[in-house]
Amino acid sequence: MTRPLREARSAAFAGSYIVKRCLACLSLCAVLQGLPAGPAAADEYDPVNVLLGGSVVHDANVFRLPGFVDPQLVVGKSTKSDLIGVLYAGLLIDQPYRQQRFQLSLTESRYRYQNFSFLDFDALDYRGAWLWHLSPRVSGTLSADHKEALVPFADFRVFQRNVRATDNRVFNLDAWVFGGWHLLLGASQYEQKNEQPFLAEADYRLAGIDAGIRYVARSGNSASLIRRAREGDYLNRIIDPATLFDNAFRQDDTELRAIWAVTGKSALNGRLTWLERRHENFPQRDFSGTAGELAYVWTPTGKLRLDFSARRDIRAWWEPFASYRVDDTLAFTPSWAVTAKTAVRARLERTTSDFRGPVFTPLGPLRSDTVRSAQLSADWAPLRSVSLSASLQRLDRSSNNPGVEFTTTIATISASLKF
Repeated sequence: MTRPLREARSAAFAGSYIVKRCLACLSLCAVLQGLPAGPAAADEYDPVNVLLGGSVVHDANVFRLPGFVDPQLVVGKSTKSDLIGVLYAGLLIDQPYRQQRFQLSLTESRYRYQNFSFLDFDALDYRGAWLWHLSPRVSGTLSADHKEALVPFADFRVFQRNVRATDNRVFNLDAWVFGGWHLLLGASQYEQKNEQPFLAEADYRLAGIDAGIRYVARSGNSASLIRRAREGDYLNRIIDPATLFDNAFRQDDTELRAIWAVTGKSALNGRLTWLERRHENFPQRDFSGTAGELAYVWTPTGKLRLDFSARRDIRAWWEPFASYRVDDTLAFTPSWAVTAKTAVRARLERTTSDFRGPVFTPLGPLRSDTVRSAQLSADWAPLRSVSLSASLQRLDRSSNNPGVEFTTTIATISASLKF
């Protein structure tokens, strides 16, 4: 590992430590001061809020099984569906102090399955951030977040609970140099751990540094060019010459971003990223390519918003017949504010996934999937502190590998209280 990247990793660890200490002090102050007096209703200016809520989810195909598979044979039940109950409690803190701002979001959730109770789990999610300012010209963010969730069964084909924990530590600096020009610097560390082994998306740690420039016009439009250099380690993995599974890699990204307010009612955002990934021992697993996203937002009226987006993602995927995958996604999301308290949204999405970079000669064509999703949801806020929502989603995947095809319908009803 190169010296700058070692220093970046140390900075990321130090940043995480500082964030945790600052947030602990902030939480203690909030407890000592007590909650504001008055009615139990959330106010947008309250520095401290408590969040309580829950949801009921009906999933018609929990394990994403193909239509020809008998669930009794693979999961020991005659049904593919389940009713899932979720309860959560959280604490939200957003406290400005002079030129600084401290934020904390902490949520404890309980997931309970009616039919497949072996999937039950509790999750602790948090995000803490220090939005710091040294002066009006120099500012940045120091943040840490932790998330826990089940690994989706769309690709994890082992029918047991697999909770994935991810930790992300980020430090960034924005220095306004002159005119509309800004200097950007940063360091980050990302870590992923699965409860059960999942070779395609194994446990790993990725740390590095980034640097770039940004130009901000008087109109608010901006363009940024950023270079990222990172080194990664696969955790709990030894080098395997038989399967060409490596235990370390290097990833470099060069990214161009732009934000353009086309008119007063429309905006165009885009990014273009060149990604290169190199492995220390098995160059057969190396890959590179162009990723990016183009999003157009149009608000023809004060109540109607239309979002169009096209995105390409490239990520590692470890199998004998694939080293990485390319996901191309098209999405359309219209939303309508029916009243001041009610909103309706829809989302149509289509993702094509191509699995590339085989290290062994495949017997047939490389795997290619197409996922189609249609979702309709509604939100209602009868009171300032109460929110209710409902959604219905249809999800379908076709593939040249029939064993990974599936169809499911997901219905969700949720309620939350913020005070």
